[in-house]
Amino acid sequence: MNETSRAFADVSIVQVEAYLVSKAWFMNGGLSSVGTLWHRQDNESAEVVLPKHPGIRDFRKHFNEALTSLSEFEGRLVAEVVADVVRMSSNLITVRVIGADTADGTIPINDGVLLFSKAKDLLYAAALSMYSKRKQFSGHLPKDAKAYVDSLLLGQTEIGSYVVNVIAPLSPPRPAQETGAGPEVPVAEAVTLNLVHGLEAIAKATTEFADSRSFKVFDAAVERGVSANMCDALVGFSGFERNRDFEVRVSGAAGPMFEGETKVFKFGADAVAAVQKASDYYKGDYTLDHRNIWGFVKKLDRPKGQDVGTITVEAAVDGVERSIKIMLNPDEYHQAVLAHDTKVIVACSGNIHIKNRRATLLNPTGFRIITLNKLL
Repeated sequence: MNETSRAFADVSIVQVEAYLVSKAWFMNGGLSSVGTLWHRQDNESAEVVLPKHPGIRDFRKHFNEALTSLSEFEGRLVAEVVADVVRMSSNLITVRVIGADTADGTIPINDGVLLFSKAKDLLYAAALSMYSKRKQFSGHLPKDAKAYVDSLLLGQTEIGSYVVNVIAPLSPPRPAQETGAGPEVPVAEAVTLNLVHGLEAIAKATTEFADSRSFKVFDAAVERGVSANMCDALVGFSGFERNRDFEVRVSGAAGPMFEGETKVFKFGADAVAAVQKASDYYKGDYTLDHRNIWGFVKKLDRPKGQDVGTITVEAAVDGVERSIKIMLNPDEYHQAVLAHDTKVIVACSGNIHIKNRRATLLNPTGFRIITLNKLL
């Protein structure tokens, strides 16, 4: 199959006609009921013969010839012209995976399957968060959003690392008299805008997280459409080993909500790691590294015949009161018993693993009793 034949399936007659008009071509006659002639004022020799409908004889051949004529006039590949034709009536989401093993335009099959799956998940997450803002979604899409996801098309892949194109066709907005309000924005356009807002928010949050190491920076991103679902899709683009950089490009057709410019979001190894942390945080299963805690011992637990025991300390973590379990050696556990009996404060350092409402101090060090003098 040649380049023109591959591009054929991506466009329609109506799309090509709209593109010709936008590029200063004009229809100048027809060929009975089978085709239309297109010319230019600035070049009398330029001509595109566009078939009228798919039912005519040798339609594929004539349509391919029209695309070839157009590409020859513009001095570009047919695929490049087709991409611009599609962008006029669609939104295009491009995922480019960058790695030593993808430089020739190939990718290991398992990562390739994952890439296509996560590309759909990314748009699914953007569609879900258009209706409500949550840290994590489950369940089904609303009817119109499901129709949007079902309408997504896969465009041709491109060489240059490994590139996947997802095409989101736009449907025309319904007029005001049908909706009872202003013109209704197409779902595809609204989802594209929501996706851009979400990508902008997670990109900003990962940068802020690198500086502050505070999970709170991810809270604001939720209100912009970020969720664990979106984060998981992005992390998936880096492959099963999470060893590839990637970028997401969003090209939106010009409309009332999206100006039509291309937005580019790049994710390196550090950003991928931060996005994974954001996903864990949204799911309520994350770790706060290198923390110091102090509070009262509320519970003691040492099984009969065991030297090692576990205590529960009530302590504030980022402004939230939590019950934190700490496993202690025999000497430390003895100190904890004294602290519990005398109602004095204890302190310890480590990594706090938070899962739902439970918290555990991992790798605890420096357990000690804090006296009033030390506190002052």
